[in-house]
Amino acid sequence: MVAKTRASRTPARKPGIERYNRITESAESLIIENQSPEPLTLMAIADRAEVPRVSLYHFFDSVEALTDALYARGVEKMMAHVTELAQSSDWRQLMTEALSKSRDFYNNNPVEMILALSPRSISKVVSLNKTIGRDVHALLVERANVSKAPKVGKCCEIAVDIADAVWRKSFFEHGKITPMYHREATAAVLLYLERVLAT
Repeated sequence: MVAKTRASRTPARKPGIERYNRITESAESLIIENQSPEPLTLMAIADRAEVPRVSLYHFFDSVEALTDALYARGVEKMMAHVTELAQSSDWRQLMTEALSKSRDFYNNNPVEMILALSPRSISKVVSLNKTIGRDVHALLVERANVSKAPKVGKCCEIAVDIADAVWRKSFFEHGKITPMYHREATAAVLLYLERVLAT
């Protein structure tokens, strides 16, 4: 049986906010140094943040809870960046631009790229990709008059997973999402959605 982690606590007072920020910034710097969330420990994070471990436990009961909070925050930042799209009613143009903005976001935000493309928990990625897929579907329904059918929504989730898989390969091989892998991810997503939307 897998142990459940509690969600992170968000501080409300200034001293708590400062401590929380030192903890998350320390975790981020360790992730960048190691190019992976794997070697993170609560002790290493507390040492880097110069806070007692009990302070860290107040906000996060495990490394997984901390990386989940960082990843969820990263997804929110990425979605805010990605949804600023040109006015278009062509779903292909919208998807191409959304994928380009996602790639640019990851390449300019190494912590988010590392957490998304070399996750500690694939179930967390699947869960957040579902959310991103629903957001993509809502965007396509609103802007490109794509069907509201649940099947199309599920296919948008799969499209997000396709891009993620290609980008993950690029990240592991090159440490970033290269233009060639980005073109392949875009082509795969567009071909897949073309087939789905044609039926």
